[in-house]
Amino acid sequence: MAERKHDGVQPQIPPRELQRSLKSTHRLRRPAASRWTHVFAAAWVTGMLSLGVTRPEVYQGLLQEDRFIEWWTVALFGVAGFLALRLAWRERRPFDALVGAFCVFVAGEEFSWGQRLLGITPPDAFLEHNRQQELTIHNFADIFGEPRWVLMLALAGFGLVIPAIAATRPGRAILARAGATAVPLPTAAWLLAAVALLWWYPLTLTGEWVEALAGGLFLVAYAPGPAAAGMAAGGGAAVAVLLTLLSGARGATDAELACARTETAAIADDLAYGVAATGRLAGSRSVHKRVFTAIEDGYVRAEGLEAYRAAACGESLGTPRQRAYAVDPWGTAYWLSMERGADAIHLVVYSFGPNRRRDGPPGRGSGDDVAAALEITP
Repeated sequence: MAERKHDGVQPQIPPRELQRSLKSTHRLRRPAASRWTHVFAAAWVTGMLSLGVTRPEVYQGLLQEDRFIEWWTVALFGVAGFLALRLAWRERRPFDALVGAFCVFVAGEEFSWGQRLLGITPPDAFLEHNRQQELTIHNFADIFGEPRWVLMLALAGFGLVIPAIAATRPGRAILARAGATAVPLPTAAWLLAAVALLWWYPLTLTGEWVEALAGGLFLVAYAPGPAAAGMAAGGGAAVAVLLTLLSGARGATDAELACARTETAAIADDLAYGVAATGRLAGSRSVHKRVFTAIEDGYVRAEGLEAYRAAACGESLGTPRQRAYAVDPWGTAYWLSMERGADAIHLVVYSFGPNRRRDGPPGRGSGDDVAAALEITP
């Protein structure tokens, strides 16, 4: 048999990485669906709805800031973002890079970029214009409007628009060139269920556990497989437990505690016996707001907070800036709660305390919360 000649030219085989890159730019990525997606998503939604109806106090406690569900949401979105960005980098997938950046952004916003964990007092612009007086971008109402609608649009785009485009051959070619992942129908169905739950909002704080569901679905979309997704979600849960314990273990100096007690009592006195309460507050049956938000919304006169402005603890702790925005010594907003009963008005002004999270029902002084409560008889 004659020997094949190559005229001195050896065949050139692209490196394995280049082969993978070239292949990935010409195919539509569709992660495999798993029955476990249905099992866990259904269990999560059913469990949270049942808990909210049968054990509302437990439900409320789990969904407060810096508790397990919030930290788990951070972990789920954070890992999903990492996986999406890694995939985008390795296979040159521009759209998946945008999705990964979105997931990382949601994770950072969810825990206020470490504000409460590190004890950071936000800059003045955040204290004055951010609806939650936190170190977050999505709570600037003048820029983003209602954050819930932004999340709904993102979930609908990923769970409805992209799968719809992927249903046609030309659409699949477009998504392949854009480097977009098209989630399978089971995952898409739960993303749309998340949108429906955010629209319906059957219970208070529904958005908090729906965000965790959404983070898990993004993780499923970008994990190498169901087993890897389960391991990542389980590892994220362990991290969430640890961060919940760490975030609740902060201490405070005696001066800081004394200052918070002085300031909450001063605000309560200004509202009950001074001229800080407006007619809108006096005529309301129930109000529960940050003090600075109550000023912005016309429930409280800022100029009427005379005892609060005269509180002696501020200068010694270096907190005149906090006082201007009704922020406690730990950089977190003071809150007011007013409930009108049949015979009296129950007024509470409280601080989350040094751990910077609400440890129980408003005004109960649970955990390290600092509260001043008054019963006002008309």
